[in-house]
Amino acid sequence: MIAENITEEVVEMDKAETMLHTVDEKVKSTSGVSLFHILTGLAIVGSVVLFLRGNKLGAIFVGLWPPTFQALKSASQSKK
Repeated sequence: MIAENITEEVVEMDKAETMLHTVDEKVKSTSGVSLFHILTGLAIVGSVVLFLRGNKLGAIFVGLWPPTFQALKSASQSKK
């Protein structure tokens, strides 16, 4: 029973990683830049804008997104 649940979770993770990799490759072939790098840059710019507008907590929250986007990129490339 437990092994079946673990197997189902692994299959779901593989589907998610495959989908992320597919989307990233499509964006990269169109724009020349990885989707995750675009999202990272936008999050950094958004964080700076929020900070300059006085929303420091929002800036901190959005500023934590770039490492997540880079981790997703790493995960999507790990099973080439």
